[in-house]
Amino acid sequence: MKRKLFPIALLAGVLFARGAASAQLVVGQYEDEAPLGTWNTFGAPSAPSVGLGGTQFAWAWDVSASLANPALLLSLPRLSASLSASYGAASMFRYALVNTGPVESISNLSAGVFGIDHGGLAYRRGAWAFALALAAPESYGRPGIVIADGGYQLTFEQTGYLRVLHAGVARRLPWGLSLGIGLNYATGKLDRTTVEQTADILRVVTITDDKHETFQGLYANAGLTWAATAGLTAALVVRSPYVKEGAAESLLRYEVPVEGTDIRIDAAATNTYRQPWVVGTGLSYRLAQAWSLAAEAAWFGWSRYEATSFDEPLVRTFRDIVKAGAGIQYLARAGSSGQPSRIPLRVGFSIDPQPMAAVHSTYLRLTFGAGLEFRKIAIDLSGAVGRESGSGRDLRAGRIALSCRYIFRE
Repeated sequence: MKRKLFPIALLAGVLFARGAASAQLVVGQYEDEAPLGTWNTFGAPSAPSVGLGGTQFAWAWDVSASLANPALLLSLPRLSASLSASYGAASMFRYALVNTGPVESISNLSAGVFGIDHGGLAYRRGAWAFALALAAPESYGRPGIVIADGGYQLTFEQTGYLRVLHAGVARRLPWGLSLGIGLNYATGKLDRTTVEQTADILRVVTITDDKHETFQGLYANAGLTWAATAGLTAALVVRSPYVKEGAAESLLRYEVPVEGTDIRIDAAATNTYRQPWVVGTGLSYRLAQAWSLAAEAAWFGWSRYEATSFDEPLVRTFRDIVKAGAGIQYLARAGSSGQPSRIPLRVGFSIDPQPMAAVHSTYLRLTFGAGLEFRKIAIDLSGAVGRESGSGRDLRAGRIALSCRYIFRE
């Protein structure tokens, strides 16, 4: 018998939870290892990038540009630092136990995650530029489940993250070209715990399913930019495929204390997640002194994605997709206490198809943002709101990003 799930306990930040017409959605949208919000993560966009439709291939604001296109390091000041944080939320209908068999939801559920997106330093000297950054591009959080029905109780919790330590180097070439290469060490974890308890006057039965895994992987990213004119820059970027691999442990436990029963089944394995190639292209163009635009597209080779959990291949029927975004910026000028300043205003959109082959699901996002720039320091605040189509569940995704960058030396 399915049990109705009401949102008794969710992760912090329950945004966009709402009912929808009954329809089926493949669980692939939110498999356990799926990043919260979208499968299509590349780099760690800071607030200016978020406000311009997520574009980051041909326009650099801070160190985070190196995680997508290290060639852009040559367009940054001689020595600068940046830090970016965000709050992201997404709604979902089918995940883990929910609407896959044992638990039935009456509406979409939502999860929200706050964290630091990136922090780092960039240095440019002559025809060379270098960067070091630490980023957290993915979260695997899910809405928590708490069901209490008489003597029955069910709880579920899933948490996880991916962190990337990045080092980038760029070199200026003839004919307006710049080449950059980055080396990335990815590490993270994924934890899932389900506890089912049945109690009556005579005894309490507890079944626990506890899974923990850590993983790591090494990959490269590279970029080539071409300054075609003083106002036009084109870029080509690539991220190599790699394997997130690591130790996984599982405990299945059956306890009946009054009977002295405690059965434990332990398991250990090496889990793997084969991440695909990513290839992208973009451009930035200064239309006038105060107006600029950026646009880009990225191909994700998800048809080559493979996942293995506890020595069993997981079914992931995925297709290759192209994610695209564009945005426009207006740069207003102002003065404050005799200090000239600039106020960038940004708006954009993105088209973000998800990789599932059975249901063609796509997020359409509207983005917006503003900032305040002085000679040495700049602060930017941006947001993105997205609505999914294709699943019939009217899923939502949103993000608020705040970035700060400081120039030590022009």
